Amino acid sequence: MRLPHLLLALLLLPILSLKAQDTPQATLQRLFDGMRRADTSGMGELFLPGASLHSVTTDAAGATTLQIGDIGRWMSGIVNAQPGALDEQLHFTSLRTDGALATAWTPYTFVLNGEVHHCGTNAFQLINDGGWRILNIVDTRRAEGCAPVDSLAAVARIEQLADDWHRAAARADSAAYFGRMTADAIYIGTDPGEHWTREEFAAFAAPYFAAGKAWDFTATERHVFYDEDNNLAYFDELLDTWMGTCRGTGIVRRTGNNEWKIAHYTLSLTVPNDQMDAVISVIRGQK
Repeated sequence: MRLPHLLLALLLLPILSLKAQDTPQATLQRLFDGMRRADTSGMGELFLPGASLHSVTTDAAGATTLQIGDIGRWMSGIVNAQPGALDEQLHFTSLRTDGALATAWTPYTFVLNGEVHHCGTNAFQLINDGGWRILNIVDTRRAEGCAPVDSLAAVARIEQLADDWHRAAARADSAAYFGRMTADAIYIGTDPGEHWTREEFAAFAAPYFAAGKAWDFTATERHVFYDEDNNLAYFDELLDTWMGTCRGTGIVRRTGNNEWKIAHYTLSLTVPNDQMDAVISVIRGQK
């Protein structure tokens, strides 16, 4: 028997809805896409029964307030808005899952009618009961210190970090160079004794920066490895240097304001295989 088209569509609707929520990220994407469109159609199915909403704010005196929100009232506000007026832009999503439980951490900037209104971080808990649905949202909100909206993807930002870091050395700009490294960063140079903390590396390099004659390394090839669920990434690169072609490998860490910094970097010489015996002979001759 052939089912009427409308009845068939109604039967398939729950299946299609759950399929659209087959990852936590898909659920969050649907949530914020609906907000931007001022369209709450199907938004209720993104939440589990009894789902909760909380906001944490801190005033100028340092007092913290926990506000309990209402998801129904929140969605009513979306319906009454103009399409495009509400735009919550997520900087990134850090995701952790264990079976049917997921936690998503999403720093955001909230844009109201084209202007930055406030910013903070959303913390979502989601449960997979046939599709990923939201159990709880807790957010922080502040009007001060919001980063400007930036559409650069993480890989492009890491590329820019590495390029700017090398250019800072070429300009002998010590503040810019070491400012792009984390406070606990490690730098490993080509000499066996060059295993430095950021402070030790800065002390070694200080005379070169002061003389305006720091090194000038240019990347000729780079590969960035990034997992969107994490705040760590790494890259390797070939460098054109005064020593010839060197290889650098770096680990970068994302800070809370979506800024990447270098946490670990290793510089090594590249030796062509057909010249390896000669290099080994030189190194052994120095011992």
